[in-house]
Amino acid sequence: MSPSPTRVDILIASQIRRFLGVPLALIMIATSAMPSTLPAHADSAVSSKSGSFTIHGAGWGHGWGMSQYGAYGAARKGLSWKQILAFYYRGTQLKTMPSGTRIKVFITADNDSSLRVLPASGLTVRDTAGHHYTVPTGNSYTSWRISRRGAGYRLSYRTRAGSYVTKSTGLSAGTWSFSTNSKIVKVVVPNGSVRSYRGTVALIKRGSGGRTINNVLLEDYVKGVVPAEMPTSWAADAVRAQAVAARSYGVRQRDFGGYTGYDICDTTACQVYGGKGRETQRGNAAVKATAGKIVTYRGKVALTQFASSNGGYSAQGDFSYLAAHRDPYDGVIKSQAWTRTISAGSISQAWPSVGTVQQLQITNRDGAGSWGGRVRTIKIIGSSRTATVSGTTFQHMFGMRSTLYMVAGSRTTPSPSLQAVVYKPAGAYATFPRRYRSDSAVDLLLISPTGALQRYPVVKGALQQPVTIAADVDSYTHVVNAGDWNGDGYQDVLIRTPAEKIYLLRGTKTGQLAAAVSTGFGANIRSMTGIGDANGDGHPDLAVITEADNLWLYYGDGKAGRASRKLISRKWQDHSWLRSPGDFNRDRRPDLISMRGDQLLLHKGIEGGFAPPVPLASGWAGISSITSVGDVDGDRRVDVIARRADGHLVLYKGDGHATLTRSSTLAGSFAGTRFAV
Repeated sequence: MSPSPTRVDILIASQIRRFLGVPLALIMIATSAMPSTLPAHADSAVSSKSGSFTIHGAGWGHGWGMSQYGAYGAARKGLSWKQILAFYYRGTQLKTMPSGTRIKVFITADNDSSLRVLPASGLTVRDTAGHHYTVPTGNSYTSWRISRRGAGYRLSYRTRAGSYVTKSTGLSAGTWSFSTNSKIVKVVVPNGSVRSYRGTVALIKRGSGGRTINNVLLEDYVKGVVPAEMPTSWAADAVRAQAVAARSYGVRQRDFGGYTGYDICDTTACQVYGGKGRETQRGNAAVKATAGKIVTYRGKVALTQFASSNGGYSAQGDFSYLAAHRDPYDGVIKSQAWTRTISAGSISQAWPSVGTVQQLQITNRDGAGSWGGRVRTIKIIGSSRTATVSGTTFQHMFGMRSTLYMVAGSRTTPSPSLQAVVYKPAGAYATFPRRYRSDSAVDLLLISPTGALQRYPVVKGALQQPVTIAADVDSYTHVVNAGDWNGDGYQDVLIRTPAEKIYLLRGTKTGQLAAAVSTGFGANIRSMTGIGDANGDGHPDLAVITEADNLWLYYGDGKAGRASRKLISRKWQDHSWLRSPGDFNRDRRPDLISMRGDQLLLHKGIEGGFAPPVPLASGWAGISSITSVGDVDGDRRVDVIARRADGHLVLYKGDGHATLTRSSTLAGSFAGTRFAV
C-alpha cells in the first residue's frame, strides 16, 4: 500500500479545494457545448524560473479506494465505520468471515533462508504429516533454528558460546514449523532483533533455501496490521474502517494473489504487518468491534485499496467500486497540499538526451480532481529534444507524493459560462420517461469523472452532447432519478449523503437543479431507486433495500418527503443493482430489476408488491452497472442501458413482453462515469 500516515509529513500549503457540505446550494452550469467524452487535458507550457520549477500538489499515495486521512475526517464529521466504507467502496456490501479463518504471511525481514526463534514454554517443531518434536529446555539453549538440509530440514540450537548443535527430530521432509503453549513465537531476524508473532511460524522451501511464514488467525493478523497502517489514536470509527479494509485486503490477496507458499507479504508492497509487537489496545478494540467483517462486491471480496491521502479526490481504480469521486473529508483534519521545487539541472540529469531543460508541460490528465486531475503524461522540453514521460515516472523520480500536481505558472481551460434557458413544465408527478426538460424525449443522467451530473438527451437511440445540470454530486452514496417528486412539472433528483441523509434537488424551468432540501429520511438504506407510482396515489415512490436486506416501498408525499413505507419482501441479501425500468411489460404497473449472481431478474409489479422474479438475462459478469430511462430507441418499449467494465455503454432493447432482445453499443467511451439510477 502507499506510505502510512504514521510516516507522513505533509507540507502545509494553501487549501486547494473548498470541500462542500450538505445541505448545500449546488453550483449549476447549463451548456450544450460540452463534449460527450472527456478530452485529453493539456496545461500550458511553463519555463523554468531561476533555473528551477515549482510543483504544487495534493495527497499522498495512489489515491485508490479509502483515504486514511479522509476516514479520520469522516469519523470526526460523525460518520460510522460502515458509512466510511460505503463512501470509499461504492456499491459494496459487508460480509462476515467464519471464525477460525487463517492467513499465511511472508515475513520478509527474516531473509537468511533459515528460521531462528527464542526458547519458550512448550516450544515444538511440527511437520506437515502431523509429527512433532518438543524441544528440550534449559540454559544451554539460547535459540533454536530450522534450516534447510538437502530436500528436507535440520533443527539445531545455539549454545551460549555461539555455536550451533544439530538435534535429531525424526520428522519428515515436509514443511517444519514452530509453535508454543502461549501461541506466540519470538522470531530472531538476521540483524539480531526479536519479533513476536501469534500463531505458528514455518520455514517453507524455496529452492535450496527457505522463506519464513507466519500462519496466523485472520483476526490476529489484522491486529498486527492496523497500528502499522494508521495511528490508532485517531477517531475510533476511522480505525474500525481501517480494520475492515485491512481484513478485506488480506482475504483478497489470499484468494486472488496467486503467491506460492503464502497469502500475503508484510511490507507496503502488500500491507504492513508488524505481528504482536506492533499491536495496540485501541487497534485491538477496533478489530474486535468489526470482528470478521469484510467488504464484498457481487459476492466476492473487494480489493480494498487505501492510501494516506487522495488530495480531495479519489482516483479511478480497476473496479467500479473504486470510483473516482470528490472527497470532502480528506482535508478535514489538515491540508493535504504540498510543494516541491525541482531544479532544471536535476531534470536534465534524469533525462540527459533532452539537453538543457527549458520548459515543462503537463499534456494529459485523468479528469478527476484539482487542476483537471492526476497527471498522465508530462512533456520535458529541452534544447536538444523533447521527451514525454508518465506522470507517475516523473513523480517517483523526484520524490513527489502523488500524481495530483501542477507546474506553477501553467494555465488551464476556464469553466464554461452560465447560459439562461427556460423550459415549460411537463405533466405533474411524471416519472417515466426520464426527462429533465420539456422538449426532451428521454434523458440519460451520468455522473462524470469530475463529479458533474450530466444530462445526455437521447435522439433515435443515440446520445447527444451532454448538459451539466449540477456540480459536485459524486460524493453522494446514491444519486437517483426521482421523477417529479413535488408535482411542479419538472423531474427531480434525490441524493443520499454518507451521513445517511436524503435530499431533494428539484428540477426547475432553467433546466438546472435547485438547492438541496431535506426529505427527513435516509437511514439504513443499502440500495434505492425511483420506481414511479407504486400505490396508485399519483405520487412517485422509491423501492429500497435496507441494510437488514429487506425490500421496502417508500411512498412519496407529493411534496419533499415520505408519506409512509411498506415492507414488501425479506431476505434480499443476494440482490444488488436495484433498478426500476418503469412499466417494463406494459401492464400499467411499475416493475423492478435486480441482479443476483450474474443473472438479471425482473420483478413484475402486482397489487401490493411484486411477483416472484423471472430471469431477464444471464452471464453479466462483464457488466459493471445498469440503468433504465424509458424508451431509448423510439419503438415505444422500455429499454435497459448497461455499462461494461471497459467504460462502453450497451443498449439492450426491450420487447414490451418482459424480455430483452437485441443489443447495440452506444458511441463513445464513458470510463470513470456512473449512472444516476
